[in-house]
Amino acid sequence: MLSVLIGIGILTGIVLLWFLLTYWLTPHVEAPNGKARITGSCGDTMELSLRFEKDRVVDTAYWTDGCAYSFNCLYAVAELAKGKTPDEILEIDAELIQESIGGLPADHMHCARLSLDTLYAALEDYMKNARQGKRPSAGGAGVLI
Repeated sequence: MLSVLIGIGILTGIVLLWFLLTYWLTPHVEAPNGKARITGSCGDTMELSLRFEKDRVVDTAYWTDGCAYSFNCLYAVAELAKGKTPDEILEIDAELIQESIGGLPADHMHCARLSLDTLYAALEDYMKNARQGKRPSAGGAGVLI
């Protein structure tokens, strides 16, 4: 009986440690100005948060449940957006994302397009909030494509 309790305690500790590490290692943005969550036709979901100061991206946070290609594309989009104005963000395209990560197989180009769509949706959410004079919040755009 004691060995069962010890085993349950060890498993509980491992699960708790896994949750804590996942939380600490996932980037977060306090009070994002623009946020989007999109699920692509491939089933991958991407989330991106943008925080702007003086009309430039100063911080980003991202998450995906997709493959390594999806993660790399979303990471590239988040890094490419940093320091840019909304007009400069619109110049980012799927080809630039692909080049930023060193290339993609043809059957994974949809990952670059999905990350770009997520960026544009987060930018659209920022623009909508800016027009309405809203302060940063945890809300955001959610689009299913």
